[in-house]
Amino acid sequence: MAKTKKQVKQEETVINLDSFAVPIAIVVAGIVIALAVFLSNKGANQKENVSKEKETITAGSDEQEAPSSSSSSMLGNAPYVGDKSKAKIAIIEYSDFQCGYCKRHADQVYPELKSKFVDTGEIIYVFKSYPLGESGLGYNAAVASQCVAGLVDGDKFASFHTKMFSVTSDADIKAAAVELGVDAGKYDACITSEDAKQKVMADRTEGSKAGVEGTPGFVVGKIGDDGKVDGVIIKGAYPFSEFQSAIAKLSQ
Repeated sequence: MAKTKKQVKQEETVINLDSFAVPIAIVVAGIVIALAVFLSNKGANQKENVSKEKETITAGSDEQEAPSSSSSSMLGNAPYVGDKSKAKIAIIEYSDFQCGYCKRHADQVYPELKSKFVDTGEIIYVFKSYPLGESGLGYNAAVASQCVAGLVDGDKFASFHTKMFSVTSDADIKAAAVELGVDAGKYDACITSEDAKQKVMADRTEGSKAGVEGTPGFVVGKIGDDGKVDGVIIKGAYPFSEFQSAIAKLSQ
């Protein structure tokens, strides 16, 4: 039976719609996928930017001001370099020997502080321990530093202190001490003593009270007659200019 014109048109309409259904679905799916990728990349970029911002703050760039607030600490019997009879200002360093930022400070900032402020008699630089754990190489180096401090002068201790950021074993720690003239027998007896360990924890407790929350941390202040250092705390590894600025304000 022959088809009417109306039936032919209806079939053509159905065929035309079906032919477009697949490509339209593909286009829609492509748009959805592209949108999902865009949003995913945007989120990843935001996280990356936040991460980079945190790294910059932690590292302490020249463009940023060091986070500092009022603080105080005591000189005590801690090892130091400088002339106490002349200096009116002290920098007290709290550090962990396995801390990368502490090593960077020791390599890059401390030498300039020593040459421009310690050697000129303006300040003394004091070394204290702030191990982030109670075991491991960093803690062992902190205990050893307490022992070495009682057996050598300040300049030799400063050399030992710097070397501790690069040691890779307990044997390296002992070798550095013996190289400075420390008796091996006295060293072995000291590092197993409770006295050395208690001194390490006393430094850490004192640093926490001063406001140290991580390493490195520094109290920069004027030295009182009782050995108390009143000034500000600098939290983090910052450039020489930050310490220079703090010293300048205290010298006014």
